[in-house]
Amino acid sequence: MNRIYNAAAVIAAMLAGFLTVSCDKASSPDADPQVFFVRPVDSAQGDKLLTEVSMGSTIAVIGEGLAGVNRIAFNDQVSKLNPTLVTPTSIIVTVPSTMPEEVTNKMYLSTSAGKSTEYDLAVIIPSPSIQSIECEYAPAGSEVSIYGNYFFARESDGLVDVTFPGNAEAEVKSVTETEIVCIVPAEATIEGSISVTSQYGTSRSSFSWLCSEGIVTDFEETSWNNWNLSEFASENGCSGQYMHLSGSVGSWAWPANQIQFFYVNPEGAPLISEGEISEYSLVFEYCCNKWDCTPMIIWFDADGAHSVDNEEAQYHWKLYDEGFEAGVWKTVYIPLTEFNMDKEETTTGRTLSVEDMVNMSMMPFGAADGPGEIDIMIDNVRLVRNN
Repeated sequence: MNRIYNAAAVIAAMLAGFLTVSCDKASSPDADPQVFFVRPVDSAQGDKLLTEVSMGSTIAVIGEGLAGVNRIAFNDQVSKLNPTLVTPTSIIVTVPSTMPEEVTNKMYLSTSAGKSTEYDLAVIIPSPSIQSIECEYAPAGSEVSIYGNYFFARESDGLVDVTFPGNAEAEVKSVTETEIVCIVPAEATIEGSISVTSQYGTSRSSFSWLCSEGIVTDFEETSWNNWNLSEFASENGCSGQYMHLSGSVGSWAWPANQIQFFYVNPEGAPLISEGEISEYSLVFEYCCNKWDCTPMIIWFDADGAHSVDNEEAQYHWKLYDEGFEAGVWKTVYIPLTEFNMDKEETTTGRTLSVEDMVNMSMMPFGAADGPGEIDIMIDNVRLVRNN
C-alpha cells in the first residue's frame, strides 16, 4: 500500500514539475503564440465568442504564449498595442478603423522573438457614420463639408452618394474616410436628415438639415427687439434675413448699439421647456468677414437687464483665436454646460440654469490686445438637444 502511495506521489510531483515548466515556457517572450478564442471586453458579454468584429471595437484575445506579442494586424491594418494590456494569456486591443487594402478575414500576431500565428476573424466594415456638417443652412450651390467616419468610396469611381431631404442628390467633389466635400443642390429646401451611401451601406445623419428645432429667432421678424439694437440685412445670407454685427471693438470698450444683440422673449418664459442644461447646445449659423480681438460674450437672463455685470453664467466666444474662413457660412455648436464664466474670466465656476434662460444677449466686450474691428453675420439662433 505504501509503495502504491509513493508511486502516485512521484507521478504527481513529475506532472506538477512538467506543468510548471510548460507554464513558464508559455509565459516566456520566446513562446509560440496561440489564440484560443476572441471575446468582448465587456464582462457582461464575457461568455460570447467572436468570429467577426467591428472596426474601432475593443476586444480581448485569449490564448497562451502571448507575452512576447508586439504586433497584431487585422487583415493588413496594424493595431497599436499597449504593453500594459499584453499578458501571457490575454491581449486587449482595438480593431483599426482604417479600410484594409486586402481583406483576408484573419488576425495576425507576431512576437519580438520572430514567432507568429494567425487566427480566423472577420472585420465588419460599417456603414457611414455622419457626425456633422459644416453649415446646416449652407446656401444652394455652395461647397460644404460633411464630417464623420467610414466614408469608404466605391471602387468604380472613388465617390459616395450624398442625398439631401426630398431626394435631392448632391454633386460630390471629393471623399476621404472622415470628410465628404459636396455641392448643396438647389432642391435641398426641405428640413430633414442627410443620407450617405458608401461602398458598404447607407446611413442617415442624426442632425437635421435646415434645423428648425428650438429656434429662438431667425431674424425674419424683429418685434422682440425692444431696445432697437443690432442691424439686419439679407444680402449674401444663408436663409433670408440675418443679424449683422459690424463696428469697432477694443479692450473693455462698451460696444455701439449696432453690435449688440438683446432678444427679449415675448413669452416671458424659459426658452427650454423640458430636460436639463446638459442635454442642450446653443447653435447658430455665422459668416465672419473680420474679427480682430475682444471676446463675444453670450449670456441669458430672466430679469431683462441686459447687463454683463450681473451674476449670470457667460460663454466667451473667441473666433479670432480659433481662426475663421472669411465669407463662408458655418454652423457653431456651443454646449450649454460651457456657459460658466464672469466678464473678467476670473472664474469658470458659474452654472447656467433653465430658469435664467428667458432672454438672450450677445455683444463683444472684455480684455483685448488693442482696438480693432468686427464684422460678422449671425442667423437661426436655436437651442438644440445634443445628438
